[in-house]
Amino acid sequence: MKKAFTLIELLTVICILGIFSIVLFRTYKTISDISFRVEQQKTVNEEFLFVSEILQNFANRNSVDFEKYNESLASTKWFTNILYLSWEDWNLEIYSSGDCVEFSQTPDFSNLQSWCSLFLKTWDEANPIMLTSDSVYFSQAKFKIIPYSDSYFESDECETNYFACINDDWFWLFVDIYPKRYTEDFWANDIHLLVQHFFNI
Repeated sequence: MKKAFTLIELLTVICILGIFSIVLFRTYKTISDISFRVEQQKTVNEEFLFVSEILQNFANRNSVDFEKYNESLASTKWFTNILYLSWEDWNLEIYSSGDCVEFSQTPDFSNLQSWCSLFLKTWDEANPIMLTSDSVYFSQAKFKIIPYSDSYFESDECETNYFACINDDWFWLFVDIYPKRYTEDFWANDIHLLVQHFFNI
């Protein structure tokens, strides 16, 4: 004669299955969040690597155009929001647009300047070119120019007109990079890369 399951036994089995389901769901959710975070971090790193290669290519072909700056550049300890380059590519401006404070706002793609990114602009063209993709934010980029002169300590003229004595230069890029889905409310989306990168010219 077969013995049927009692109600307590059925409830026990259901509870055990429910606990296993919750554990499996949480494990899957955690793995999914980690995978998503890693993917965002990879996107940010790859995007900066791509942009840094572009900037280094421009730096290899050009030099800092000090004629576009004035004496105030020295007073700001050589920090500037706009990097002016000139030579083989004629005249270039590299700068960032937006500070990415409000991440909840959807960028207006009809107005390119509203997108938080790095831009390249030639002086004879009105429309800038966006150097970064729409998958990341480049926020509040700053450039620190590092001028160098062999004759700085040899000429009295350099004390009054330092720009005229510069024969070589470098620059640092300081920028915050965020993925498109950045948010501080959830750890999987809380990706923030503060970058300092050196470029030789």
